[in-house]
Amino acid sequence: MNQSPRFQLYSFKTRLLTVLFAFVLCFVAILGRVFYLQIMKADYYTAKAKLQHEFTVTLEPRRGRILDKNERILAVSIQLKSLYAKPTQIDSVSQAARLLSPILDIPYHKLLIELKSKRNFVWIKRKLTPEQTKRVQKLGLNGIGFIEEFRRYYPNGNFAGQLLGYTGIDSQGLEGIENKYESLLAGKPAAYIVEKEGMFRTVPLSNIPKKIPDQYSLHLTIDSTIQHFAEKALREGVIKSRADRGTVVALNSKTGAILAMATYPGFDPNRYQLYSRALQLNRAATSGYEPGSTFKMITIAAALNEGMISPDQEFFCENGKYKIGKNLIHDSTPHGIMTLKQVLKKSSNICAAKIGMSMPPAQFHEYILRFGFGQRPNSGVAAEASGIVISPKKWQTIDHANISFGQAILVSPLQMVSAANVFANEGNWVPPYIVDHVRDKNGKKLQEIKDTDGKVIRRFGAGVRSIVIEASVAELVKEYLISVTQKGGTAERAAIKGYHVAGKTGTSQIYDQQLGRYSKTRYIASFVGFAPASEPLVTVLVVVEQPRTSYYGGSVAAPIFKEIVQRTLLFEDVLPFPEQDKVESFKQGKTVTR
Repeated sequence: MNQSPRFQLYSFKTRLLTVLFAFVLCFVAILGRVFYLQIMKADYYTAKAKLQHEFTVTLEPRRGRILDKNERILAVSIQLKSLYAKPTQIDSVSQAARLLSPILDIPYHKLLIELKSKRNFVWIKRKLTPEQTKRVQKLGLNGIGFIEEFRRYYPNGNFAGQLLGYTGIDSQGLEGIENKYESLLAGKPAAYIVEKEGMFRTVPLSNIPKKIPDQYSLHLTIDSTIQHFAEKALREGVIKSRADRGTVVALNSKTGAILAMATYPGFDPNRYQLYSRALQLNRAATSGYEPGSTFKMITIAAALNEGMISPDQEFFCENGKYKIGKNLIHDSTPHGIMTLKQVLKKSSNICAAKIGMSMPPAQFHEYILRFGFGQRPNSGVAAEASGIVISPKKWQTIDHANISFGQAILVSPLQMVSAANVFANEGNWVPPYIVDHVRDKNGKKLQEIKDTDGKVIRRFGAGVRSIVIEASVAELVKEYLISVTQKGGTAERAAIKGYHVAGKTGTSQIYDQQLGRYSKTRYIASFVGFAPASEPLVTVLVVVEQPRTSYYGGSVAAPIFKEIVQRTLLFEDVLPFPEQDKVESFKQGKTVTR
């Protein structure tokens, strides 16, 4: 049935309007979508586009240098190249792995797995050697590139290794000075933005930072020459005595500056992964030991300062055996009546115990704290130990006696050498310190670091002295300490021809935790002293753990002390006085120093 022309016209208009409405509806929908994407979600898609076409390149800062007192470099960062790959751009993965494997010393199958990765970027090897870099560059492989990074380098190998510490793969300080001063040495990384173009080219969208200057450089008090003396003498002494290990700390007697800090066996911080944790410890500051007879100078000085004993007093040393309750104290050699000077010269445990017990526990304990024990020295050395000093409220009589001759108390080598240094400084405790100063990126010398509010957050250099005992008492004990190194004393082997040396030997038994008593076969031998006694220049402590040829401090540690101090005095131009003029020169205190 044919439709009328009028109906046909109506039907056409309807269809036209429908199509037009649909078109308008689609147009409005498109406009709405555009409005949503361009206006409502603009920030989101802009950021997403940037992620696809822009990326940030971070420039690792050059870590600050560490130097000794004479500006010799102990740690520095050198620029190296790290190798990366973009797997999708590599022409032949198997060929690339085969060529790179022998150069990088990475197994072929391991490289193959990395190069077949579906990621856009993979690290192949960080911080290549210059030789490796040259060989890889010659290959001309597509999809293989380099990024410049810094590697920490210790030019002297295991020299002062435990003191300096080391850094990780990302140049972050992990141990020692490197970790202690991470905030000063590390600095802040810089960055710039680049845009990807065709053929994988990049165009900077922001200014490329100029070469990043070194951050703060750290200038230590260590004297590399004296450190060398200490390490050499310690190594030879430990090997000769067939000991497990040894430690040396040397201070500038007057200022407290740490001139040397050595531990043997050592380790090379350039290859720290090859060494056990035990070898990485800086035992001079972190470990505690019972000081033995070196502590007797503290006991005698405290009793003299309190007037509990007098210089002309005599003591009965019980002929070598002294019973306290159920406990028996021994002397290595039986002694009868002895003067105070002889007690220290011959090192009587029994008489030292009697002198220590002449003071009330609280009073004796106060002097122990004054000499710096039981608290961190705050020298700036990493991971300092505070040691263990029993509260006087918990002292039993035997504890009181044992502490008097250096047992039942734990001290660090750094604490002990600082305590002995009191007698070189007229009764004053001089704080030890390891950082002399720092320099900022402009080379300006700084003795302190301030925060943004101007508040001092770290100071460098010598600290504040404190009075421990009267100068007259310190002088008297120093006279006794000189006798220890003279004929008939326990440290004749510490004597240096042409100089007066003051010091004290120590021999302490190691406590056996399993047996619950002191070992009869394991000992710590030590010696601490200073020279020249008339005008002290250097104070040195030597600690040797578990020597096997002899366990006496005078036989094992004293010769090491002598070697270090004798070389140091000559190095510092401190001239020996003629043998026949010893007494007069000592009184006048004439030395020549530079």
